[in-house]
Amino acid sequence: MKNSDKPEPGTPRKVVIDARVVVGNHGHGILRYTEELLLQLAKLQTSIQFVLLVNPRSPFAQRQWPSNFTIVPMRTGWISFFGQFELAFVLRKLKPDLFHTPSFMVPIFGKRPLLTTIHDLNHVVLSENYSIFHRIYYSFFLARKVCKAAAVITVSQFSRNEILRYFNLSPEKVRVIYNGIDDHFFAGDSIGEHDTGRFIEKYELPEKYILSIGNRKPHKNVYRTVEAYCAGDFRYPLVLLSEFDPALLEIAERKQKKHLIYFLRYVGRQEFPLVYSRAVAFVFPSLYEGFGFPPLEAAACGVPAVVARRASLPEVMRDAAIYVNPLDSEDIRRGMEVAVERGEEAQFAVRRGLEVAREYRWSKVAAETLEVYRSILGNTVHEV
Repeated sequence: MKNSDKPEPGTPRKVVIDARVVVGNHGHGILRYTEELLLQLAKLQTSIQFVLLVNPRSPFAQRQWPSNFTIVPMRTGWISFFGQFELAFVLRKLKPDLFHTPSFMVPIFGKRPLLTTIHDLNHVVLSENYSIFHRIYYSFFLARKVCKAAAVITVSQFSRNEILRYFNLSPEKVRVIYNGIDDHFFAGDSIGEHDTGRFIEKYELPEKYILSIGNRKPHKNVYRTVEAYCAGDFRYPLVLLSEFDPALLEIAERKQKKHLIYFLRYVGRQEFPLVYSRAVAFVFPSLYEGFGFPPLEAAACGVPAVVARRASLPEVMRDAAIYVNPLDSEDIRRGMEVAVERGEEAQFAVRRGLEVAREYRWSKVAAETLEVYRSILGNTVHEV
């Protein structure tokens, strides 16, 4: 930092946070992390001045913020080539003491102190699933910036180990702060039959079902989920919260079970507890997760979760899940049957699931992140 950029003694320090990922009612993990982090930071007492960079469609622009929060609209979105130039210009103008990017989109230009949150390294570890552009960005631009960052936040010990394995970083620079679970997932009995009935009618779903969430990326392992389901004799249909994939229907058609597969392509964030509440079991045999929101969300809704004994999932779920080998469709089928039959193992998973899920709080995420800001900014931060 140039001498002219140094704050006067007692001057509040400035942290700029890239919040352009937050748009409308979309619900992927990085968006939820960013939104919940900022909403909880706004509740904390601190003299740090926060500047939020938001996109033109951001709900943050219409929200009331504390006096130490400033909103700066950006013309470019979260993932944008031209956005890198706008970001460099804005950071040069704002002169922050720290810039926090809550995702893998780091500023290519400029030398401001950087804090980045890396949720997982699937783009690096599973690079064959991504384009050449992604490979170049992650292996060159991201790697260089991360190695020069003031600190890195990640969301599990598993991801921390991955970061230290692939990037040349000092271990003390990488801090684990687990994600939180939204309060509305713990609604429990307050979700009435009328609400769930309207939900079922709106999306043309069966009354009860086995639920799975994923996309076409190979590590989500949706194909084995369908194979496992079709190998069993379940009395409940399978609902996939996923984009439509005719190849999955072909798997079911070979087993004469095409009529039992439902695709749910989009659900608003506030409707997610309704999705889980109608499920008799939740299946998530993903091969690679940095944290894994869905099993915890299902657990918070009182649904037994069948998950892969892989990556971060055992760390996050602990003893609150029914574990399966994600490479073995027969074992996934077995896990589904255990969950659906609601025997002793499944009942234990439900009880422990509620207990474990309640330990993941967004208020704790914000408090621990604020401590990271303070440690980077140093003793010149004056707290009220």
